[in-house]
Parts: sequence; structure tokens; C-alpha cells
Amino acid sequence: MAYEGNNFLDWASSHGASIFDSMARNFSSPDSFGPATTTKGGVSNVQIELHRILSTTQLGALSGIVLFLFVKHKVTRWREEHSHLKFPTGTNVRQAAYTFLTFIEFMMLSPFLIAVLMIFYVYRIIVGFILKYRYGNHFKGLLDGADVVWAIEDQNSRGMINILASVHEPFDECTSADGSLSVNLLLMLRKRISARLMHSCRPHPKMLWKRNVELGYYFWSDQSELTIEDYIRFLDNIPLTEGQSCIDEGQLRVLLSTISNRHLPANHTSSWEVLVGRQPLVDQTRKILKYPILFRVHHSLGDGVALMRLLLETIVDKEIPSRWKYLSKLKVMNINYILKNQSTSGQCQQQRNATFLERLSKRAPSYTDLVTKFNAMLRVLWTIYTAPAFFHEVSRRQADTNCMHATEMANEKVVSWIHEEHHETSQWVNIIKRTKRLLPGTRFSDVFLTALSASLAKYFTRLNGNSPKSLTVVLPARIEKESPHLELHNRFSVALQTLPIHAGIQLDDLNRHFTLTKRILAVKRFSDTLRSSSDYMINYWIISKMSSLFPDGILRKILKSAHSTMAISNLPGPQQMARIQGRELNNLCFFIPNLGTTAVGITLLTYGGKIQLGILADRAVIHSEEDAHTILEGVVEEIERMGRLLEEA
Repeated sequence: MAYEGNNFLDWASSHGASIFDSMARNFSSPDSFGPATTTKGGVSNVQIELHRILSTTQLGALSGIVLFLFVKHKVTRWREEHSHLKFPTGTNVRQAAYTFLTFIEFMMLSPFLIAVLMIFYVYRIIVGFILKYRYGNHFKGLLDGADVVWAIEDQNSRGMINILASVHEPFDECTSADGSLSVNLLLMLRKRISARLMHSCRPHPKMLWKRNVELGYYFWSDQSELTIEDYIRFLDNIPLTEGQSCIDEGQLRVLLSTISNRHLPANHTSSWEVLVGRQPLVDQTRKILKYPILFRVHHSLGDGVALMRLLLETIVDKEIPSRWKYLSKLKVMNINYILKNQSTSGQCQQQRNATFLERLSKRAPSYTDLVTKFNAMLRVLWTIYTAPAFFHEVSRRQADTNCMHATEMANEKVVSWIHEEHHETSQWVNIIKRTKRLLPGTRFSDVFLTALSASLAKYFTRLNGNSPKSLTVVLPARIEKESPHLELHNRFSVALQTLPIHAGIQLDDLNRHFTLTKRILAVKRFSDTLRSSSDYMINYWIISKMSSLFPDGILRKILKSAHSTMAISNLPGPQQMARIQGRELNNLCFFIPNLGTTAVGITLLTYGGKIQLGILADRAVIHSEEDAHTILEGVVEEIERMGRLLEEA
């Protein structure tokens, strides 16, 4: 039978042969190889030669392409790891020249700037001596730079963080909401916080100090006459209609809106208070009563991470050591302690026997340590070099123009929240994580900001008929790692990022997967630009080092910013549910304060593997709690639409 094929691939497909098998044999075989053609006189084998299948030129070209892709991958990874250096290329020569010229200008003005800073530094020292003389041992020092940033406030936007949680109690038809649980919670919190924070050896004395201002500088004083009853009180009662024994979430939102910006005890010189609700919320579906607890703390006491740890480590239950755990702490009975001491003594003996060169070699830094220190030094130098250009760009940046951007704030706020617990079948965290895994290099925050962008587009369109193309958001970030032991400090920085505003996912759109990918990547580009810049480090130096030098009047003008529309805080919380008096602390969410003319603050907290969303806004830009709630609902709806697209994929 004659073979009808006329090339190697046709023959290979009919005989089950593979080109990879041929390559493994170097395209040679003692047997007949290749398609056979039949003639009248018999069968003649046509040997397939190497150049018939893959020529030398093609093999070289293929090897070159593979080598090019490998080198490109390595260069891309190197650029990602060293993106903070921002080495100039041909496409940003203009920006590099601009950075260089602004640095030269800064060097020319540096003697004058250093002289000004030294004058205020000396003045601050003099003020510290004066206050020390006036108050004696009651003077506890001037506020640090990061604390001063939040101490500078006005009555329309006080710098408090509000943390809301609830404790649940099951009920049946025969149970009445008598508020006995709230009374027990109040007494327990007073006893627990008094024992943990107000004993003779106070772990966090800063919590009990007063915040004062004199001669233009803020300072701490321990002249406080407040008692535990002043710090921990009942939440304000909500007027109920006849026959109503419990409140709903709408009533609680209105109450917290009026409380969120209210001054703290001692004419707003104290730093915190805890308010326990006597009126529970009722969940008829799950047959539970939810008693709210509001923890209000001034931001000058610490940043979000420190304050959340303070709440969870101070008021929640702690594991009581068992008898065996107590015995294991005794040095005589602890076998691990004995073995450790024996090994340590043996090591000390070997250390004494070691030569001088061996001890010196052990103390010498490793290659990894040297590289780490070198990269850190490069980052510091690059931050100093790019700082003048950063200041120029901030001064030239245009303020946002949209209905959410405030020119002046009112002394009234709106508060709302959404807990993932209310949607038992939802998995918002998993949806965001799975979505970001589809796009390498994408972050959790990029996907969340994409969902927020869609919600804001819907909100703007409903109000004005159209939405802005983008808006500026403030993104706080923790600069230093959290220490094992709780320290009440502000170790944060902020930076401005452009958030593109795009419509949400349309499930009937044929290109919906491509559209979502395009929107996420658009957010990611701005996020990558911010993270590769020195903005966070420059702002951190300003906040932590320079803010404390200037008096109140000058510092208010320096820190005043009218560029951004909203602030967004993403805080990863504990994965395990905390307990208080044996009951789980549920629905934990927080609200960040408005600062300057940034009148909207949106928060994201992952707690117990669930997402808790919160929003606090000024009534000058968002007029009702229902409007604020629709923004959070839009975010949730967009996340759930992402989940449907994942199911399709």
C-alpha cells in the first residue's frame, strides 16, 4: 500500500512516532526511519535527514529565544527586588534630570534649612526644661513626632480610633433582654483592666497620662484624677418605642455616628475609654443577643496595630497556667532548663579553648549580612537623593475634585459597617486570595481596591450621573516590625496613591474575564509605582523625626494636605477568635479618624478568617448612614461577582 503522506509529521502521526524520540536518538537509527514510498520494484526507504526536520539555523534561533526569555526573566526579577533604587532608563531620563536638579537645589539651600532646624531643635529643648521646671516629676516628656501628628486636631476631626465589637448571648422565647450580661461585662472589664494596667508596676503608663499643650508643644503629664469608673462606662441609651426591648443596627449606627467624634474624658486630655452597651441587638435567625462594646482610643497613644493588640491583650481572657505548667517554670524541676544550662556550659568551655582567630571569624559578619547592610545603605542614600523631587511633586499636585472631596468638614460623622459573619455562605477572603493568585505579583490590597473602585463608580454615577476617572487615596503602612512585647508607639507612614475608578463586572459581558484582569492590573500599576518609590520612607522621616521640632502653629500648616479624597487602612487581625468571659468577641471592626480635608475613611480588618469592613465619613460629603452603607455593600457585591467568575474559570 502506498503511503500518501509527503512529510515527516504526516508519517509520525500515522505511526505514533515522536519528534522528541528522534531527537533523543540524534535523528539516526539502524532501522528504516521515515515515511516509506512503494514502487513497482519494491519498497524503498527515504531517510529523513536532520536538516529536513530542524535545520542548524532553526536550532540556533530556538536556543537564542530560550536564552533571551531566561535572561529577561532574571532581569525582571532583579528589577522587582531592587525596584526601590529606580535606576534611570531611556524612558525616564527627563525624570532623572528633574530629580538631579532638585537635589542640587536642595544642596544649595541645605545650610539655611539646617540652621532653621537647629533653631527649632534648641527651642524645643528649652521648652522641655521649662515644662520640667513647672510640673516637676509630673512632667513625662514631650510627645514623639508620630504622636504629635495626631495630637494636632480640631473639633471637626478629632484623632480617635473607634473599635467596635460585640459579645453574644443565646436566648429563647422565654428569655428577656434584661441587660444582665452587659452589667457583668462592665464589672469584669473594670476589674480586669484595673488589675492589668493600674497596679503598682504599670506595663503601659502612657495610657494613664494626660495630653497637654503649652508654649506650642505637646507633652505628657500624670496629673490625672480619673478613676476606672471614668474610663469604663455604659454606652448611651437609645430611646425605644413602646414594646421595643432591643435595638437594630440602624439605631446603633446613628448612635455611633454621634459618639465617634465626641471628646474623651477629662476634657479630651485622656487617651481612651471603653463603652459597654446595655441594649442588645437581636438576631432572630440564630437566636442570639449581641451586646456592643466600643473601645475609643486616641491615635497619639499608638498606631492601629499597637492599639488592636492593646485591646486584645488587655480585656480578653488569658489562658490560666495549669499546675504542670507552673512546675515547669521551676528551674530545679525543669529538665529543659538543665539540659540548656549543660549545653551552654559546654559551649562556654569550647569557646575558651578556641583560638583567637576562630572567635574572630565567628564574630565577622557573613556575606548575607554585608549584602543586607549594603542594600539598606543604598536605600537610605537613594531616599535622601529623591526627597527634594518628592517635595516638589507634592507641592505641585492638584487636589481632587469630586463630591467626596471636602473643602471644610462639619462636626458630624456617619458610621457604618459590614461583617462577613452575616453571610454564612460567603468566603470573601478566599475569593480575594484566589483572584490575586491568577495574576502573579498582585497583592491582596490590589484586588480589594479594585472592588472598592467599582463600588465608588456606582456611587458617583448614582449621585451625579458620572464618576471621576480617578481619585487620590491615603494608604497608611507600618514601617517597623512589630515587637514580641506590646509597645505603644506610632510606627506608621502614609503615602498617596492614585485609584482609577472603573465600572464593576458585568456578568453578561462576553469579555468579563479580560475586563476584570485589565482593571486589577490598572490598580496594580499605581501600587507598584508607589511601592518602588521612596514616598513611605520620606514621609516616615518627616513624621517621626521632624514633626516634633516645630510648634503647633507652624506644624499645622506643614502637615495640612488637601490632595486626597479618602484614607484606606488594611489591618490583618488575629485568625483565632478572642474570648471575653468565656464568650467569643465577634464582629470586630475599627474606624479611622478624618484628618485635614480627607473626609472619608474606609477600613478592612481580617478577623477570624473573615472580612470586617468599616467606614467613617464626614456629613459634609456623605449625608447619611444609608449612603455610607451602600458603598460597603457595593464592595461586597463586587467581591461576590469575582467569586462567580472564579467558578466559571
